[in-house]
Amino acid sequence: MEFLRTNKWVMYTITILRIWLGYAWFLSGFNKVTHGFSAHKFINMAIKNPVQGMHGEQFPWFTVFLKICTNNGSQTEIFSMLVPWAEILIGFGLIFGLFNLAAAFLGLIMNFTFIFAGTISSNPNYIIIEFLILVIGNNSSKLGLDNLVIPWLKNKFLNKRKTYQPYEPHF
Repeated sequence: MEFLRTNKWVMYTITILRIWLGYAWFLSGFNKVTHGFSAHKFINMAIKNPVQGMHGEQFPWFTVFLKICTNNGSQTEIFSMLVPWAEILIGFGLIFGLFNLAAAFLGLIMNFTFIFAGTISSNPNYIIIEFLILVIGNNSSKLGLDNLVIPWLKNKFLNKRKTYQPYEPHF
């Protein structure tokens, strides 16, 4: 594990994969914003035709989640706005290496959500790369803005707090 988190060739390789994945996320979201996107049909298909396995519905909890969040598929406007902009932000985060691990984690959540809804597409490929980014950790964004922004944020917000000093009784 230490090898993945410190090796410079791993850093270069994962940076290339991270930027490629970020571009793919950004392009997907950008196309949805510029060409219009409605999650209504997609969500209703996921509710009416859930993913089936050998013994029936695979993810019944996900169908219940969609029904609750969208009032049984009739109110999908929030998802129509949220999905494209989340894809764009994940893309920016991965391309620029800014909040890189958070972007990869949120990308994982979206990819699994798409799979639970019944869409395979490129989701497994994205999941593998996002998982690698999370495992490799900070080495995946050494060639990114995280190297500048995270230390600045830590210095700005964490150093101003008074550190906890446990009480030591004096006898």
